[in-house]
Amino acid sequence: MPLSLPPLSGDQAIITNLRRLTALRAIALLAYIAVSLWLGDTLSGGALVFVALGLVTTLVSGWRARGSVALGRLEFFGHLLMDWLWLPPLLAFSGGAANPFVTYLLVPLTIAAATQPRLYAWVMAAISIATYTGLILFFPGIDGGHSAHAGHDMGHGMGHGTDHDSSAFYRHLIGMWATFAFSALLIAGFVNSMAEALRSRDRHLHTLRQEQARRDQVLSLGTLAAGTAHELASPLQTIGLLVEELQAQQQGFAAPVVEDLALLQQQVNLCKQALEQLKSRARDPAGSEEFQSVGEFIARSLERWQLLRPEARFALTQQGPENVRARLPLTLEQAFINVLNNALDANLAGAATQPVEVDVLWSEQGLVMAITDSGGGVHQPQPDSASEGFGIGLILSKTALTQLGGSLTLAPRTSGQGTIATIELPLETRPVEEV
Repeated sequence: MPLSLPPLSGDQAIITNLRRLTALRAIALLAYIAVSLWLGDTLSGGALVFVALGLVTTLVSGWRARGSVALGRLEFFGHLLMDWLWLPPLLAFSGGAANPFVTYLLVPLTIAAATQPRLYAWVMAAISIATYTGLILFFPGIDGGHSAHAGHDMGHGMGHGTDHDSSAFYRHLIGMWATFAFSALLIAGFVNSMAEALRSRDRHLHTLRQEQARRDQVLSLGTLAAGTAHELASPLQTIGLLVEELQAQQQGFAAPVVEDLALLQQQVNLCKQALEQLKSRARDPAGSEEFQSVGEFIARSLERWQLLRPEARFALTQQGPENVRARLPLTLEQAFINVLNNALDANLAGAATQPVEVDVLWSEQGLVMAITDSGGGVHQPQPDSASEGFGIGLILSKTALTQLGGSLTLAPRTSGQGTIATIELPLETRPVEEV
């Protein structure tokens, strides 16, 4: 037996609204039948046909509201329009515009205004007003529906008073039409605007919750990193001392061993440098640096990246004024290296032989760095995932750049396979002669 997939989270609210519409339609039909029987009015054959049609539309909407298949906004609007298949002819066969049940014409409009975009609300308002206008013109209910609306035998005499009563009642219906049209326009305009304001607020709150969750994750990672750095300091110091002792005795070692010791010393120095940067970042929460050349910053970052990843190959293209120095935060270098690592991982995963392309452009206003790989394509970083090289490194980088007023975006290459990661950051600069 095949399993049905649950609806998407974005469709759950629409399904809930459809269930409410189904229940409201069923209650309205049952109430109409009960009131008609209570007043002693006999439903005509035509009225019974459209009551049955209303029940059919209720069953259809109830079946569709089971929630096993995704439900779109346009389809929900179609279910609202199903009321117009049975409601106007039912009113025409049972008192016309004089039937008190005519106020139900505002129900589909109110639901549309509260749940649908503005265009749909105005379309529903136009249908409601047109339907009520048609009932006033062609089925006013003056003859057959007057007594139903105004009560039986109001004490008026028969004969010469009948025309006067009909004229007064028709004017009453015109006043009802004006009130109905005003209410429809009010619902389509103000109710829809208020509902859209609430939806906008909910979207904003959802965005804030996502940002807060991301900040909490970064805070927990920062706390973990600080504790780990403290725990690594002593073992790293011990390893460094052992390497120095071995290097002091390297005269009796073979050449490959001497090379390995040199490489080990280099890696130990890199670890110490990383720990020192972490301590410096903790002392300077703003993450600011002295003014420096952007070109030198790029060269130093790429040099450090190659020390960390000896297999890295890159093609650098840079352009910008050399007489401008900028205040470049410490976190920018780490974010830059994180993006470079992900680009290299993407190349290695895709067995690409092309180097990582690094295009840097800066001015007195800002810095743009585009890192292009030849891997498997775009993977947006998600807070709860870390796969295929597009994981926690990009999440941290994106968060850090956002806090600095910059951004990190991913896009597919225009030609060939791969991804372009673009870092954009506003700069605080000074001419070199003022430094």
